[in-house]
Amino acid sequence: FRYPNAICKPIALQFLSKDDVAILELIVEESNDIFHLSIVDERHYKLVSNDEITDDEIKLMSQLDE
Repeated sequence: FRYPNAICKPIALQFLSKDDVAILELIVEESNDIFHLSIVDERHYKLVSNDEITDDEIKLMSQLDE
């Protein structure tokens, strides 16, 4: 396996506008033999072309998740 320590999480992506997206982390819950999806976390992102972001900004964003 390529990522043996990876934890799989169900996610969804929703376009909010042409350049804005929301990524939702979901959880599956069961109640009375009926399954429900609930949102655990929601984050919003702006889509930009590669000439609109610098290498320093990419490094900074990668450090925020640590």
